[in-house]
Amino acid sequence: MEVDNRKVQLQQQIKGKQVLHGELSTLKKEAKVYKQQQNSNVFFLDNKDNVFSECKRTLDSLVQEYKEMESVGPLDEQGEQET
Repeated sequence: MEVDNRKVQLQQQIKGKQVLHGELSTLKKEAKVYKQQQNSNVFFLDNKDNVFSECKRTLDSLVQEYKEMESVGPLDEQGEQET
């Protein structure tokens, strides 16, 4: 059950990052991008290319984690892989 919840959470994060990736890729080169300071409501001006590459890295790692979860077989009640 915990694995299913994590998969749903990963799917939501992946969709959000895909939207962000799409939005960033359609911005004009001179567009200003603001990045939220972690754990606060403060935003700082940032370089579009930096934000785009960070978004891409995060998206790639989320997709990789999701694929790894998909490749692992279902677990039994003790958390061991069923054969």
